[in-house]
Order: sequence, then C-alpha cells, then structure tokens
Amino acid sequence: MKKVIKAPAKVNLYLSVNGKRNDGYHDLTMIMQPISLFDTLYIKIIDNLNCNDLKSRIKINFNNKKIYFNTKEQINLASNWSYIPTDDKNLVVKIVKYFFEKYSIKDKIFIYLNKLIPTCAGLGGGSSDAASILLFLNEYYKTNLSLNEMNEMACLFGSDISFFLYKKECICEGRGEIITILPSFNEYHILVVTPNIRVSTKHIFEKVDCTYYVDLTEEQKRQKFDNCVLAIKNKDIKLLSDNLFNDLEKVTCELYSDVKTIKKHIIDCGAINALMSGSGPTLFGIFDSHLKAQSAKNKIKSHFKYAFAYISKPIY
Repeated sequence: MKKVIKAPAKVNLYLSVNGKRNDGYHDLTMIMQPISLFDTLYIKIIDNLNCNDLKSRIKINFNNKKIYFNTKEQINLASNWSYIPTDDKNLVVKIVKYFFEKYSIKDKIFIYLNKLIPTCAGLGGGSSDAASILLFLNEYYKTNLSLNEMNEMACLFGSDISFFLYKKECICEGRGEIITILPSFNEYHILVVTPNIRVSTKHIFEKVDCTYYVDLTEEQKRQKFDNCVLAIKNKDIKLLSDNLFNDLEKVTCELYSDVKTIKKHIIDCGAINALMSGSGPTLFGIFDSHLKAQSAKNKIKSHFKYAFAYISKPIY
C-alpha cells in the first residue's frame, strides 16, 4: 500500500502570551490559519505477514525518486533534507511508534518526507507532519478515533499538533490544545518570507517576560483579538490586517535584527500589513492580489537573496 499526504504550514494571525503555567508551558491565545505551503509525506506500509520475506535493504519509488531503506527497523523515515532527524527525535517517528505500540501493530512503515516548509521557522512544519501521519494512521487502521481523542494523543508530543488535526482556521488556547473552529476566510494572498536564520522556540519563550510586551494593555490585546475574529467572520481583509498581533515578535526582533528589517520591507513592498508567525523568524505579509504579492516577492528576493520566499493562500 502506498499513500501520499500533504501537510500544510500555518501562520499566526494573533498570538497572545498570557503567562507561564505550573507545568512550565505558557498559556496562549492564538488564531492560526493553515496555508497552501506543504510538506509531502510518501508512505508505504508492508503487512506484518509479508515482512519476513523482505531483504535487508529495499528500494522504494516515491514520486519517481528511488529511496533505499534498511528493513531492520519497524518504522523507517527518510527525507530530502539531510539535517532532518529520522530517528526518535522526529515527531513523525514518535507518533507512529506510540500508535503502533498502543494498537499492537506489527506492520512495517516506510515514509519519505519531502520538506518544503522551513524548519524552526514559526510555520509549524514538524507539527503538521505529525498531525498528518496521525490522521492517516487512524484512517488506515480503522481505529475510529475522534478528533478529541486524537487531540489528547497529540498533546503528548507537542503543542501545535492539535491545531493541524482540525484542518480549519482556529482559535487555539491553553498550550494550543483547546480548539475553536472559525469560519473559512481565504480571499487574500500571503507572502511568506523566512530569513536564513534558525530560531529556537524554547529560547524565545525563555526570553518572554512582561517587559517585552507592555506596549498594549490586556484590554487592547483583547480588542485586537475580537477584531480579528470579527474580520474573519465578515471576510474583512482590512480589519484583519489592522489587528494582526504577536506578543513574541518584539522578543525575536530584539535578538535577530533581520526579522524587523524584513517586516518593514514587506510592508514597503505593498503589503496591507505584515507580522511574524509563531516564534519566528518567518514574516508574512497580507495582500489583496496575487500580482502585488508576486511583485513584493521579487523585490524581497533582490534584497535578501538567501531568504525563503513563497506566495500562498489561506486554505480550508
């Protein structure tokens, strides 16, 4: 059996840090939007009954690319990016291992992860890959887990995985596991720009304290949140753009000056507004036409040759 699944990136239209919890995580209020920037997972499962006939090394064709796997392990992951971990450090492997153990599955699985979403960038690529494989396993093995049950499982491995299970624009609260689905609003274009730097989410949150985000009162932050929700419901691109907000942006900008510089360039190139996604360093700009977004992308690439730039749209 072979299967191809797409795992989308996300942007944070709103991110408020509400304080640190007793469990060490931060309490958050976020509005997250999946976008049309995808990793692709190519999957082959070999039934346990046929595993004994496997050679020690096999070749599998994924999308006209020949990938070689050792067959000693039950869970096998390879990627087009050499620095992506393919062992238990990878969320995909962790999810599969947990699922197989929970349901006593003895099959062997071979996964080729074709990465396009930048890593450590605030776009949720690893979490999306993990959610996508969990959704696939639930369907393939007919375990009939509800979204709530998969959400509980996802929380064991990461805070953003829950969001990607729902395939909708959502309000995410708590660590990110408390989900409220919002209406679809996809009548705008998004230019994603990731500078050639790697940002540790853990490091950014360690730097977060009240001195970094005193620019807005709690009441003002709540007003921005309410306006974002209203804009999504009314499909109002101007109201949405005017109320983009991220508590972490100031922290990351202080540590990495390129983030602040690129945000200004995106706005100067015609975006209605721009914001950092997650803990960064990715910035995204909102545009009312693909032509404007393309023009901005060309200008950004001329200034920042090593930055990743991609035009996408909200999906679902």
